[in-house]
Amino acid sequence: MIVSYALDGARIATDIGGKFSIDADQPAPFGEDKAPSPFDIFLSGICACTAYFAQRYCRKWNLPHEGVAVELEPVFNAQHVLTDVRLKLKVPPSFPRDHIGGLLRNAAACPVKKALEVPPTVSLELSEDH
Repeated sequence: MIVSYALDGARIATDIGGKFSIDADQPAPFGEDKAPSPFDIFLSGICACTAYFAQRYCRKWNLPHEGVAVELEPVFNAQHVLTDVRLKLKVPPSFPRDHIGGLLRNAAACPVKKALEVPPTVSLELSEDH
């Protein structure tokens, strides 16, 4: 289970199954900008997952993964609504060309990215803590 706790200001502490903790904040003027915003954490999850699946392909085929990187560019409309997530898989010039297709397919298999392609229903209900 993942639980987020509201702290002072705009800070949030999130516990991930008792194993990890992530702090979040908002940029000024809403927060103090001392941690990534929740939206930045959301986007970085897509990027990190895609990079992991690229790295996994490299390990499977015993290819060097040094220099392999994923860049994410979010695109927003005038109302600041996310309309597009552009991912760019970067490889060094020495990366074997015959593995580019497989690398792209494997990186695209990231389940975080796939969850956005067929979005789940997200529900919110009130629970009074006694």
